Amino acid sequence: MILLIVQAGLLCLPARGETRFEKSARKKQEIAKKIDWPSHEPLMFYLRRGRFPENWTAFYERQHAPENVKLMADAGVRWGRLHFYKGFGLQTEMPEIERSVKMAEVMHKLGMKVSVYVAGTMFIESFYREVPEAANWEQRDQVNRAVPYSDTQTYRHFACPNEPAYRAYMKKVLDVAIHQVKTDEIFFDNVFLQPEPTSCRCDRCQRAFKDFLRRKYLTRNDVAARFGYPDVEWIKVNEWYHFNRPEDIQTIDDPVLQEWVAFRSESLARHCIDLYDYIKSVNPEIAVGFNLKGIYGTNRIWRNGVYQPLYQGKTDFACFDVGGMEARLDARTGALVSEIRSFKMGRTLGFTYHEADTPLELAVSMAFNYQKPVAGYGYLGGPGIEGPERAFTAEAEFFREYNDRYFTDTENVADVAVLRTWPSMAYSITGTQAPMLLMEQVLIQHRVPFDIIFDQQMDAIGRYKAVVVPGQESLSSKWVDRLTEYAREGGSLIISGNTADYNECRQKRETNPLLSVADISGSTAIVAKALGKGKIVYIPRVPVGVGITQSRGTGDETDLGGPEPSRRSGFPADRWVLPKNHQEIYQVVAGSIRGGLSLTAQAPLTTVMELLNRRKTNETIVHFVNFDDKRTLAPFAVRLKKQMDGRVKSVRLFAPESDEPAQLEFTELNGRVSFTVPGMKRYSMIVVSHQ
Repeated sequence: MILLIVQAGLLCLPARGETRFEKSARKKQEIAKKIDWPSHEPLMFYLRRGRFPENWTAFYERQHAPENVKLMADAGVRWGRLHFYKGFGLQTEMPEIERSVKMAEVMHKLGMKVSVYVAGTMFIESFYREVPEAANWEQRDQVNRAVPYSDTQTYRHFACPNEPAYRAYMKKVLDVAIHQVKTDEIFFDNVFLQPEPTSCRCDRCQRAFKDFLRRKYLTRNDVAARFGYPDVEWIKVNEWYHFNRPEDIQTIDDPVLQEWVAFRSESLARHCIDLYDYIKSVNPEIAVGFNLKGIYGTNRIWRNGVYQPLYQGKTDFACFDVGGMEARLDARTGALVSEIRSFKMGRTLGFTYHEADTPLELAVSMAFNYQKPVAGYGYLGGPGIEGPERAFTAEAEFFREYNDRYFTDTENVADVAVLRTWPSMAYSITGTQAPMLLMEQVLIQHRVPFDIIFDQQMDAIGRYKAVVVPGQESLSSKWVDRLTEYAREGGSLIISGNTADYNECRQKRETNPLLSVADISGSTAIVAKALGKGKIVYIPRVPVGVGITQSRGTGDETDLGGPEPSRRSGFPADRWVLPKNHQEIYQVVAGSIRGGLSLTAQAPLTTVMELLNRRKTNETIVHFVNFDDKRTLAPFAVRLKKQMDGRVKSVRLFAPESDEPAQLEFTELNGRVSFTVPGMKRYSMIVVSHQ
């Protein structure tokens, strides 16, 4: 292997020619021009929905041809998603399913993994003819109307997640995928509930809600303390009218509505988990994923009943599938938009993401995505992507070559945990979104190594040097005590805004317990107070960026030159501009890390970083991604805290622009490794090897 030498921050490269990654991509692009890329939708769906080219039927025929699949294999494609079950009915769709069975057989012979698509709605025109009793499986709203899918597709109805007969039918569908298609992967789409006021209020849900409350509140006294009444049978979920529109709600204070939000999320999760467990019981080597999407500026718990921590250990992958989240520096506001939060959430919860549409998004995925091992399947989250635009670029070819060696079996290094608590995120429609997202934005753009954690990870906060709790207004006494204990034991607890002003039921506290314990109530400036062996740091405000104003705890925003966002849209990504006091926030966070941050880099704020260890090879790996596509970065200095025992034997830089890695000069002193990253374009990977 040829090693290119870097001295004094300058990379000694030969004249720039086409790299082997670019050559490989170009060759595959030529093959790809002849490929008719398969669709995950059956032909009958296109015909029923409309919106397709006039030559689509002929194109659809060519997609299934064995010679077309062979071209995909020749291009290096090793994974593809096929149409399978859309919801028309198993008998109705069987002719198209048989096409996928035959195509899957060809793919397997060519060494490709097969993924199948399973939708989550019922096409009433065909399905109810095939299965008449399915009409009783529908979701019904507060006036007993069916709940349709969206736009003009009113012929698609959602099934109730509390209907066991629907799940029993879906297991028959899954049997076909497992035994006839012999699929390697199953992807469930439409995993969400429609927002209020079209939430399901059918008799099943009403009974299941009462059962949910009985399991949670075991005695009449418990019920009375929560709701005022001693019997859950007395309780009725509120209904919506023109004077109490759900889109006008700012906070959820009604205790019944709070429990209804939790019930909806748990109902949806139980439905999905039952299907996941069934698949794994038949064949544990099949990878299973749901369209859970990621972390955005909207309250998806309230809106769609999706709370991803409920799926921990019960999904292998998810996807994004959301407009407006394209990785970029927003042209209008300058906000750095990314799915970095979603990737960090996935790593915390143990699942990966299947999506990267542009070279920049692929670079972000390379840096942040967790590759999950599934026994018998391999790793999920790698470069097994199937489309021509995203599959055949220099970055993708680079990823393919080095994936198994450097991107698998890693664990991220995190100095800081950012805590998102259920009641704060669920019961505030928009108020918690801006301070939380902007605090995370500071950590992302200032390259602070951090994790995103939830209530389920509170027992593990001792592993972090600092826990950041931004604008989490509703904290239980149990969590207040745990966080206080964490600080007394030597941790740095960093809180902002109205954190802990309310208890877990969103009842206003007389005094804020976290501010009181550190005697910092009423402070209008950033303040740090010792507490036991550690400290509590209070940041009064995380103000929105230039052109946006926000008052404490309300989440009120003014647009950067456009219309005011609605409460349904929350705090959209183009408003994720660094807060005005981001430098001060960064300094106080960095200064709260005992022994200093694990890594600092003198790169622009448009360059993000992820730090990982790969213990099986005794290596620390640093990924840098440059979001500013208008310029190549100048060389920048990096200072890394050693993560492993033994002397550092080499520091190498890998990049899609170079055929071979470059050996970087470095110094090792007092447990720190210093080196300079030469000018980089979009993406660079630094591998620090130990003896």
